[in-house]
Amino acid sequence: MTAKPARRTFVVVSHTHWDREWYLPFEAFRVRLVGVMDSLLDLLDGDPEFRHFVLDGQTIPLDDYLEIRPERRADIERLVKAGRLLVGPNYVLPDEFLIGGESWIRNLQVGIRSARAYGGAMMVGYSPDAFGHIAHLPAILRGFGIEAVAIWRGVPRSVKTSEFRWAAPDGSEVLALHFPYGYGMMSALPEDDAGVAGAVRNLRRMLEPLATTSYTLVPNGTDHLPAHTGLSRFIRVANEQLDDAEVVHGAYPMLVDAIKGELDGRLESLPRVEGEFRSSERSHVLAGVLSARMHLKQRYQECEDLLARYAEPLAAWASLLRREDGGDGGSDSALLRHAWRLLLQNAPHDSITGCHVDAVYADVCGRFDRCQQVAGEVLYRSQREIADRVARPGDPSVVVFNPEAGPRTDFCTVRLPLEGGTVPVALVDADGGEEPVQVLERGGRSPLDSRERALAGFVARDVPGFGYKAYRVEYGESSPARRAAAREIANELFRVVAEKDGTLTLHDWRDGAVLRGLNRFVDGGDRGDEYNYCAPKSDRLIDAPATPPRVRVTERGPARWTLEVSQTYALPESLTERRDGRSRRTVECEIVSRVRLYPGVARVDIETDVDNRARDHRLRVHFPSAVRAEHSYAEQHFGVVRREVALPEDDGTWMETPIGTYPQRSFVDVSDGERGLTLANRGLPEYEALTERDGTTTLALTLLRCVGWLSRDDFRTRKGQAGPPLETPGAQMEGRWTFHYSLAPHAGGWEAAFGEAHRFARPLRAVRTERGIGALPPSGALVQIEPDALVLSSLKLADDGDGVVVRAYNISDAAVEGRVRLPGAVSAEAVDLNEESPQPLAVDDDGWVRLTARRNEIISLRFRTG
Repeated sequence: MTAKPARRTFVVVSHTHWDREWYLPFEAFRVRLVGVMDSLLDLLDGDPEFRHFVLDGQTIPLDDYLEIRPERRADIERLVKAGRLLVGPNYVLPDEFLIGGESWIRNLQVGIRSARAYGGAMMVGYSPDAFGHIAHLPAILRGFGIEAVAIWRGVPRSVKTSEFRWAAPDGSEVLALHFPYGYGMMSALPEDDAGVAGAVRNLRRMLEPLATTSYTLVPNGTDHLPAHTGLSRFIRVANEQLDDAEVVHGAYPMLVDAIKGELDGRLESLPRVEGEFRSSERSHVLAGVLSARMHLKQRYQECEDLLARYAEPLAAWASLLRREDGGDGGSDSALLRHAWRLLLQNAPHDSITGCHVDAVYADVCGRFDRCQQVAGEVLYRSQREIADRVARPGDPSVVVFNPEAGPRTDFCTVRLPLEGGTVPVALVDADGGEEPVQVLERGGRSPLDSRERALAGFVARDVPGFGYKAYRVEYGESSPARRAAAREIANELFRVVAEKDGTLTLHDWRDGAVLRGLNRFVDGGDRGDEYNYCAPKSDRLIDAPATPPRVRVTERGPARWTLEVSQTYALPESLTERRDGRSRRTVECEIVSRVRLYPGVARVDIETDVDNRARDHRLRVHFPSAVRAEHSYAEQHFGVVRREVALPEDDGTWMETPIGTYPQRSFVDVSDGERGLTLANRGLPEYEALTERDGTTTLALTLLRCVGWLSRDDFRTRKGQAGPPLETPGAQMEGRWTFHYSLAPHAGGWEAAFGEAHRFARPLRAVRTERGIGALPPSGALVQIEPDALVLSSLKLADDGDGVVVRAYNISDAAVEGRVRLPGAVSAEAVDLNEESPQPLAVDDDGWVRLTARRNEIISLRFRTG
């Protein structure tokens, strides 16, 4: 290693942190953006000593600016190519926990490619204001060839240096540049010589002791701040006053190169830190954003799954079929890329998080609508095209599509026409196997078909993984409703009973286990804001209905049994005027849960409607697991994160009081090694594992967190403001809301039940057709992936149109030997997450590509077909 230089070098990096929407809606902030960019371009051209400016690590500000100032594009491209204006690698700065892994990858794909179009991407990861950092971010960045990242929130005090090696669960490492005092440390510049001297002394005192080399990062900028026109003078004056150090104007790539150069490329001397960052010891992580404006979280998950797991794979399949027929395979890729951009515009850490004014909520919902319109139409068109090739000629048919591993047996619905007074009574597969059809509702007509229609439910058995299965529809007379006990439902796996207090008791026929007190709604006050939860000093928990629940069995098979439990909770109307307790006045809030079982499906699915008429409260639903657990296991992007149930102790100096609510993707699990309970969800990211008096663990799932302020500074769980003190009545979430979650009791650990969680998160989809041509077999798969620990993340046409990209990851905690097969493929290669850097792979005679995947490793393959 080279000798450490004697002189200290302070690298000043100029930037602005640009929230596209927050306490103002997007268009209002864009007005400010135009002014900031106009003056920045003039400054860069007018002051050669102002060498660099980092445009917040994202490219969407340039897109937004150039819609107003298209004539400045040439100036931007010139400055980007010269390395003076640094853009990317992100498209937007997302909240790290509330978007999925595939959104993370698309965000960097779009950001890097758009930055290249402007002249070049800053290939340093940048997440300066995310509310904590996900464990898998180093692996995602390394998948794009990015070796360093600048981060802030959530890093604990145990990390003593401003540079360290940050490792993902798969072993991938990046050089982390940590902002110990935030990205806005030098947001203002003194103009007099004495002020410059004082500022430099503060920098040395605060930052120098944390540096691992002679280089120290000094961020110069903050939220929506224009570039400092006086920076060049500040640097000159500072250097005139220093004799053992210097101040230079730099940028993140230069700093990374300097640090690596001083360490002679050997980063092993730096501390190594693993996992996620969610500590509030030294910075706000604003954990309450996981549940603020919950509807946004539900919509984002729905749209991401619609794109990545339904529309893209089936659009790719339809395109391949067209090519097999001798066509050009014309694709919907451009439409899907447009839908992805709309979705990603909702990913920023002030958008999906729900910590914004009500006008922003309306804009975000509008983007979800547009994304869903595009993706939904592409999906429907692709489903019909494939189904028409599968169905037999002359038969009214249903084709079921499975976005998950298989063979899969699960419940599915489809709308079917009624025929001359008869109803669909069965679906018959190619082998003669019959599945009974249950008419769930009647009514409605298609614009292109005058026949009355019915929503039909059925259980599709053994649908191939990532594939389809075709059925012929049989019609007949409707059967009378079956009788069943008034307070319970059962199948061959479970019996579920509604108790007099409204909770559920689950009897597991497989091992005789009994779980009691399930689906109990617990409501408490919340005097916090959109960023943080805080119970009032005199809280009052409401955990039982005001009147006896109304229970009935509304569906009695043969495809679905539904137990409906209706409860009326008398909730305090709001907080008291002093906000230290809950009001005496109450409002009636109806909560209706529909609990469902299906033949052969090892889950208990629950759909809950809440009519929320109360304010200033948090509504959760509890599930006692009957096991003692010291840890919870929650899915996070490309693996499962283990978290302690016990809370860390706050010595009074933490920026936020430690709390037990944590983020999840599609499930959380607790177990004692022998038995466990998986709680799955659709777009409900906040959970808590609670320890009961008897030592057992209860899972609490947040449904609503209702507050009326963007930010306040008068509650105990957070020091200081997190944003402007603006009222946000829309964040009270008054109105009717629907939530979907599911229970999967199991033996062993989470590995036994994660597949059920994934199947619940992404249901089977079906389409009917009467135009079948029988060109394809009655069942088939687009791709085959083994073993089940290799989870599909994405299947799509390559962005350059050359081949099909299959991305999967190893969800397990150990390396696995696996294989992947795309029928009809003639060659395969490994590519990085940007679909570049190809490495040829061997393809077996039977078409399989064999591979080894490390724990949580992400693998992208490109297949080419003949």
